[in-house]
Amino acid sequence: MLATYPRSLYLTGSLLALSMAATALPGLLVPGFYEPFLTRYGLAYAQVFMQDLATVLLLPLLAWSMLAARRGSARGVAVWGGVCVYALYYYSFYGFDKLYTPLYPLYLAVMGLGAWSLVGLLAGTDAKAFAALADARLPVRFCAAVLAVPLLFVPIWLSMLLAGIAAKKAVPAATVFPLDLCFLIPAAAWAAVALWRRRPIGYLAGGILLVKAVISGVILAGGTLYQLLAGEKANPGELALYLVLALPGAAALGLFLKRLGPAEKGAAPGAAAPGATPPAAPGTATHGASAPGAR
Repeated sequence: MLATYPRSLYLTGSLLALSMAATALPGLLVPGFYEPFLTRYGLAYAQVFMQDLATVLLLPLLAWSMLAARRGSARGVAVWGGVCVYALYYYSFYGFDKLYTPLYPLYLAVMGLGAWSLVGLLAGTDAKAFAALADARLPVRFCAAVLAVPLLFVPIWLSMLLAGIAAKKAVPAATVFPLDLCFLIPAAAWAAVALWRRRPIGYLAGGILLVKAVISGVILAGGTLYQLLAGEKANPGELALYLVLALPGAAALGLFLKRLGPAEKGAAPGAAAPGATPPAAPGTATHGASAPGAR
């Protein structure tokens, strides 16, 4: 069985969707909704606009993924988890950067609901069953390479961080430093290695983080292009990395999801998950032998 989720997880997911809708729509429809906070904390309106737009567009995808996961779809699990990571990550900027709009309590609610939905999803999913649904033609190394792209942000963030330390002045939107350097980039690197080695947890974590990577690439690339069109300054190096997340990332995610499917399509009946011990032939003693490379 791929997963066993309690009803409370679907309730949490539904509350997450409602909270995301309630926070994103005013930002898109009410002029000046985020002022004076964007100016005060050095945030770009383009990025906030793209985030709210992405949130609205992700709502149908979240609803579909929850229903699909309930029917045992590995694709649904990956997309649901990716949207949860997105909610936790991006609403952290609203929470930690102190955007004290009337909806600030809901920003915190989205962060919490996203975090606990992700915990419940991972706790209830069998990583070996998930990996067993992966077709042998899934481009593991290409997907792992895309997951490793965030490592390229490390020198950029460190240079900005060190410049701020030298100037004794906080860098605008400095929330990205602890989020990326402490959590997201290490998680993506770990998932990339696990997927490259074809470990079951690598398939599960890798699928979830590929969804998040593509969403991030679209938001950040779109926001940066918006700034350039408005005549504002933008870092071309950062834009290039955002485009890598958005374009090759979308290709990797598309191939990843394409090669996931029902057991009868993704794997032969009784097929073992990658890294798991295959069933012994009748009359053959295993003597406790473990699968090669199993840990």
